[in-house]
Amino acid sequence: MLALADEIPNYQALGLSPGVGWMFLAAVTCLTLFFLAHRDSWRKFWLRLDDPRPMAAMRIVFGFCALCNVNGLWELFEYLFMDEGIFPTDVAQHYRARGQFVGFGEGLAASESWGFYDWGGFVEWLKGPNWSPLLFNSSPTFFWTYLAIFEVVMVAFILGFQTKWIKWVAWFLYMGIILRNTLFWEATENVYRVFFFYLLLSRCGEAWSIDNWLRCRRLRKQGRLSEPGKPETGDGAGAIVEVGGEQKVYEPIYRPIPAWPRMMVVLNVAALYCATGTLKNGPVWNAGDAFYYAFNLDHFYRLPTQTLSAIFGTTFFRLNTWITHAWEAFFPVLVLSLVLRWHRREKIPRLEGKRLWLARLGLGGFVAWFYAIILYSYPVHYKPGKQGFSIFGLVHFPPEQALQAVQWTVGLLIPVAAVLVVLGYRWLSKRQDTPREQRGRLPGFDLDWVCRWLMGRRVWLVLGLIFHGHLILMMNIGWFSPGLLACYFAFLNGEELSFMLAKIGQGINRLLRIPMPAHVMKGEPFPPADRRLAAIDRQGKPKTQPGLNQVQPWIIPFTALALMIVAVVRRVQSDPDMWAELGRITSRGGVELSAVLMHQDKVVEPLWFVFMVLIIGLIVARARLNGLGFNPYFAPVIVVTAWGGSYLTQYKGLSMAVTVLVVAVITVLGSRVKLGAADEKAEAEEVAKLRPGKGERWAYGPLGRVIVVCVTVFHIAAVAYTQLPDKYSWSFRREIDETFKDWLQTTESTQGWGMFAPNPPRRNVFLRVLVTDADGEIYDLNTDVYACFAPDATQDVCDAVYPIPWVWYTRQRKINRRIAGSEGGKGSWYQKWHARYVCRRWELDRGHLPQKVELYKVTYPIRSPKEAFGNPYDPAEQYNKKGSSNKLFSVECAKEQFGRMPNEYRRRHGLEELSEEEDQKLYWNKNRCKNWEQQLIDKARKRGEEVDVLDPKFNVCAGGEPAEVTRARKLAEKDAKAAEE
Repeated sequence: MLALADEIPNYQALGLSPGVGWMFLAAVTCLTLFFLAHRDSWRKFWLRLDDPRPMAAMRIVFGFCALCNVNGLWELFEYLFMDEGIFPTDVAQHYRARGQFVGFGEGLAASESWGFYDWGGFVEWLKGPNWSPLLFNSSPTFFWTYLAIFEVVMVAFILGFQTKWIKWVAWFLYMGIILRNTLFWEATENVYRVFFFYLLLSRCGEAWSIDNWLRCRRLRKQGRLSEPGKPETGDGAGAIVEVGGEQKVYEPIYRPIPAWPRMMVVLNVAALYCATGTLKNGPVWNAGDAFYYAFNLDHFYRLPTQTLSAIFGTTFFRLNTWITHAWEAFFPVLVLSLVLRWHRREKIPRLEGKRLWLARLGLGGFVAWFYAIILYSYPVHYKPGKQGFSIFGLVHFPPEQALQAVQWTVGLLIPVAAVLVVLGYRWLSKRQDTPREQRGRLPGFDLDWVCRWLMGRRVWLVLGLIFHGHLILMMNIGWFSPGLLACYFAFLNGEELSFMLAKIGQGINRLLRIPMPAHVMKGEPFPPADRRLAAIDRQGKPKTQPGLNQVQPWIIPFTALALMIVAVVRRVQSDPDMWAELGRITSRGGVELSAVLMHQDKVVEPLWFVFMVLIIGLIVARARLNGLGFNPYFAPVIVVTAWGGSYLTQYKGLSMAVTVLVVAVITVLGSRVKLGAADEKAEAEEVAKLRPGKGERWAYGPLGRVIVVCVTVFHIAAVAYTQLPDKYSWSFRREIDETFKDWLQTTESTQGWGMFAPNPPRRNVFLRVLVTDADGEIYDLNTDVYACFAPDATQDVCDAVYPIPWVWYTRQRKINRRIAGSEGGKGSWYQKWHARYVCRRWELDRGHLPQKVELYKVTYPIRSPKEAFGNPYDPAEQYNKKGSSNKLFSVECAKEQFGRMPNEYRRRHGLEELSEEEDQKLYWNKNRCKNWEQQLIDKARKRGEEVDVLDPKFNVCAGGEPAEVTRARKLAEKDAKAAEE
């Protein structure tokens, strides 16, 4: 409900923002308490071993789709990724990684060299997050070489060759391409950026790969492979047998891998669908007309859909819209069903005593606080419609009573729904524990049936297959749907995948007579590895996993929670006051405020507390390996020390690194408790209940488990934050963004899923480019679909811009919409660079420079579903009747920077070169050299050093000097001259 979109700042919402922030903190704290009560389940869910085949299948299909996604840009390679395209290399540096290249010389002027000015400049680039090699060199030769390497590496990744390191190279090269220019980006890029990272975290090469084939081949030769049909070796699942008094290990065909990366894929897919579903809250979606408008966008449909729309636009299309909207918004129930079934399948004991009440307090508090947030803030976001508010069309309220009616409806609905959910879950759970013969009617109806059907994969994933299949067949939106469908493999287990592939193989053999392996013909896929097997060392000997019977003391996670609360409170208390922002604003106008007003205490960054939690966990885990326990009385000392250290940081300038070090020392001192035999035995018995399965081992040792838990919690929090609606929560939104920004940008996990949200477009938008040649003749470049709608359009023009059926996807239409301003950012800053590119391209193709280039936005409205019902419209007729055009931008090529080809490009094509003066005028001087030297001077002053601006250490480049250096130099020269006289 809070995702409803506003168009102008809501000052009432801004006023409520601080209160919402504190209630949100309370809700998150309660949710954390719930998971702490269920920490045994948490450990089992994230830290267990898993079958590698789902992630292997995702690697193959997702990698192939990612490769096709890049190759699908082939016609735009020059335009997007080469220096002769829309952005020359130095311009791409400025727009895509400005902060990283502040200390990098462009080599544009004769006096300036190309490269980093000094070590500090290299460090700034190293900070990231855009490390694309194409930002250093994007000449055609370099790009084609880069692309060839990328193709080879991606094929190796898909085939699973040297996967352990090749996946990182593939990811780096892939990001190097798409991060060079984001003009063509759509939701497709978000899919491949976000989910590629999870493949990096997984051991996706342990199945269906060249690596595993070579491994099995080697083990078979050594007689150490567990093979199907040989029970003495474990039938492919692995075994350890006694041979001559020694243990012999038969390794499984598919070695188990950590489960947590696959679970991250599952959670992020659910977050994707839920976010896009809740953001689609506009009247077009509510009315059920979204499918109609989406299918009538001329940039998307493969075949004209106007006839279908006239028949089904107000019936079947509306049903599709409502089903799709509900399916997306409620997709997380699938994850809930998977967790509930897993919980019961693993026979995890129910909570009792204090842990049960802690879980109830946590979950109840979480619901109650979010309930309070809605009641507190919803009134300032609600805008009653002209018709007021009605409840299912049965009870109607006029506009003046609409808000009160909504408040009462929501106020009663949420508590009633929460109670019904709890009672329903208890009844279904109790019914499942009851023998079937005692259940009475519908004996099969229980919690498991609800989780398998109403909330299960066979419904929600099949709906996803239908939805995405519909998009693939009816609309041309590129590789978005195939890439997202590749992530569906994470929802299946390895045996299910192998069974499906065996059936497919049998069908291929039966129809095409293609030979298949024996196990496929028998319908007996290879089994998963026996997770009870001990870990195996490099010599093929079993080894005991260190810390197998070790668990963190209860006080540690509560200490971590307390530190996180302290982190939030201290960040709020040390937040800069209004004078900091006023100072930045006035400085742009050349007005400097008083130093007293501008003084700010040091901000306490929450990330330091995150480091504390990680270090505490590692120290305690390491101490437990040595048989030492943690004294719980040290926990409050740690929290108070962290709080006090943050005060010293804020007011005295003490580095938070010192506080982290002190906390580490206190933790070491607190981890010196010698455990007795009785304590160790009691812990071992407790841990035996927490193990991921009977006799199974963990995916990592104690230190690895601490790191993985910290990474998963931090990443889940970061991604969850990105999916929360902003709703003018300015009092805390920026602070949260600063905490997670570096992690999300470095891992390329920033994401937004507002596709067709809050409403789909209801107008078709095109881009027209007009070129006035040197002789004054005007040419229309026919760059978009509108050209085929013109009365004098030829078939050749239509085949170029409006092919029917439209098979091969092109991003040119997306680029046109973005430049025309119908996408985010209004497209204004793209327009001048696109026009300049047209100037240069015209000069290259025609041999002379045109006078000017003009860009126009061309649009026409899509007929409403009611108007189109039973009366299909012709797009060309609608365009010619109701189309409009307005001028966006105009450039005179000869007067523009990069308005013509510089000599570097001319030499490549054998064109006559310009004079050196004309060539230099084409380049954009961004004054990087003098800005970098000024930055060095400012940093020295900030460190409290006595600064002499004429000191040679500040003269690191030859491309200009700061204004104060010029003044000081002239004054020094004047004084020297006066002294001579």
